[in-house]
Amino acid sequence: MVVVPAVPTRSREWTPVLTGLRADLLDCVQVNLAALADRAYRPGAHLALGATLRFHTAEGPAGAPAVTASVDQRLAEAADLLGLRVTRRWDDVSGARLRELLAEHSPLYVVADTFTMSWLPYAGNQHMEHSFLLVDAGEHCVVADGYHNSTQWGDARPGVWRMSAADFDAAVPHATAMTIAAEGAPVLDRAAVLRDNAAALRAGADRIEGYLTAVRQRAGEPEAAAQLVLDVWLLGRSRALHAAWLAGEADAADAAREAADRADAWLALAGQSYVAMRRVRRGGVFPAPVLDQLTGLLRGEVTLAGAGSEPPHGGPVADPDRIRAVLADEVRAVLGVGPEVPVDQRPLRTLPGFNSFRLVEVIERAEARLGVELEPDDLTGPALHDLDSLGAVFDRARPATQGVSGR
Repeated sequence: MVVVPAVPTRSREWTPVLTGLRADLLDCVQVNLAALADRAYRPGAHLALGATLRFHTAEGPAGAPAVTASVDQRLAEAADLLGLRVTRRWDDVSGARLRELLAEHSPLYVVADTFTMSWLPYAGNQHMEHSFLLVDAGEHCVVADGYHNSTQWGDARPGVWRMSAADFDAAVPHATAMTIAAEGAPVLDRAAVLRDNAAALRAGADRIEGYLTAVRQRAGEPEAAAQLVLDVWLLGRSRALHAAWLAGEADAADAAREAADRADAWLALAGQSYVAMRRVRRGGVFPAPVLDQLTGLLRGEVTLAGAGSEPPHGGPVADPDRIRAVLADEVRAVLGVGPEVPVDQRPLRTLPGFNSFRLVEVIERAEARLGVELEPDDLTGPALHDLDSLGAVFDRARPATQGVSGR
């Protein structure tokens, strides 16, 4: 494939908008929605895209779950958080048709395949959905793209590019185009948003555990390791964007600092996971400490979610069946035993490798996952006999008032 490079240029309207974006915290679909928001409202308006925290997965390589952020999901978030709504949509249109549409609808928000986009390092190297803004289609076509990332083929940075009509048609042979109206950014209730985030993360605890199990099973496969790098990258950016949003909120300094610290840990893990993936490609083993760090960060999010919200009407933090399941999982994980070894309806001391140190680890890990703190006076000999007696202690545990460090 011969790629004719697009020519960098400046736009009086779009270059200042792109310069003001926190593009390093946005994915390739979000970033140009962010540009539309700042152009319509004010510089920094786009940070509201970081208000919500979620953990979504879909089937990825070889059937393993992968963290996702689909175009439709990003459009829905932009509508809810910024009042940006799709007013017209055209699917499977050619570059020539895009130029025709722009004559009546400007700018166009466009999603197409990076493999042919001549202004990106992915051109000729990688297929991936990517957004850009088509802002002029006169003698030269002009695209604005706020994407910021470093790749093995070079750096992508926010900018404006021009190219001939023929070169544009080659760069965007098939696309989806949309017109997006800014209908007014809603005023977000920070406390309500954080409560919703906490509820969503608590509700997704089992999904997170399923994801972690699948990741550990497949991390040694090159395709799965590459997907893990993308997952961590996406999670890291979303958590850093959330911290940036909180930093702009009044009376949220403590929450913003905590979120920034966690975002830094995610972004550091992104680099570690990339190195690990390269090792797997050379035939090596995916390093277990990287997986442990991933586990700690994801479980830590559930812990913080549990710590930030009291259970309704003084009821239990989790139902008894969930508590027993978590305890059984943690006993197996700490002792390194598989499902063929029964861990319930028997004294814990009869399990292979069990001792008081292992019991402490089981309790701390279960506290982290369930977002609770056990009362020291409850940890008596009879309470530590088996999973049923230990589960009864967790049944009446209080929500954690401070973050419990997860593993």
